[in-house]
Amino acid sequence: MNNARKMTEGAILGGIYLVLLLIATFAPVINILAMLIMPVPIILYWIRHGFKPGIYFALAILLFSFIGTLAGFFLTISVAIGAAATGYALHHKQSTYEALLKGAAGYALGFTIFLAGTQFVSGINIIDEIQNSYQTTLQSLQSEMDTVGVSVTDTQWDQVNAMFDYIMVLIPTMIAVGSLLYAFITQWLAQKIHNRQSKDKILYPPFRRFNLPVIVLFIYFIGSFARWFDMDPNGWLYPVVANVTELAGILLVLQGFSFFFYFAHHRNLPKVLPILAVVVSVLFGTILLYLVRILGIIDVGFRLRERMSSRK
Repeated sequence: MNNARKMTEGAILGGIYLVLLLIATFAPVINILAMLIMPVPIILYWIRHGFKPGIYFALAILLFSFIGTLAGFFLTISVAIGAAATGYALHHKQSTYEALLKGAAGYALGFTIFLAGTQFVSGINIIDEIQNSYQTTLQSLQSEMDTVGVSVTDTQWDQVNAMFDYIMVLIPTMIAVGSLLYAFITQWLAQKIHNRQSKDKILYPPFRRFNLPVIVLFIYFIGSFARWFDMDPNGWLYPVVANVTELAGILLVLQGFSFFFYFAHHRNLPKVLPILAVVVSVLFGTILLYLVRILGIIDVGFRLRERMSSRK
């Protein structure tokens, strides 16, 4: 009876996944929405049935996606690893934040495999294509500015090129942040559906409880200190230090945002205030986000929340 239920549920969820895969592969505009929902059937099956049935389910949809198109095969790999990691963690009652991190790592790995597979099959290196497109656009922009008589010094162009080169160095960070956002959205959707169908609720703890370990602060300071030295931009150490430092900095910004919510809860302030603070910080960009990062550093380093709780 139990095996029949697993097979029936697997067939239903597998069918839903394959429909979403077809939409994501062939339907413009709505393919973005399909991409956000694709991991949900996989996560739900892993939550309910665990490792061994989950592996069979993942292999089955991988096989059917390969029979469909090669693009569908690589697309399935890119989402299945993260979805399986998320579902496995939630099935074993691990915290939702732990499931989120494991899912993000899985999606990052899957996307890397997707890029490698695309390059292997088509011979197109997406990173090289981005760089070539940038150079073409920059040359066109230089020609247009010369035509209208706008003068731009070589130093200014060098600064633009240096900024682009730094952005390219931070591709691993962008993949990690994108994977984290994708993991959050897909896990949230899966939890909503699961909670409607099951008495065993899975919930994110309040964001105000988000609290980084001190090791993140040490990593950020060590990375920031190392960047004072003249490292070779073409060497292996420079991109490692740059990406690790930026990731730690982003986490400290999240710590600062979390403190907004903790402070509002501690002072019994309206919930809309920390939400507005986050929105304003993001909209005003660099300056306010830098201040939020400093707040995150102070919160982690000096344990502001513990001090506030002890004075209550």
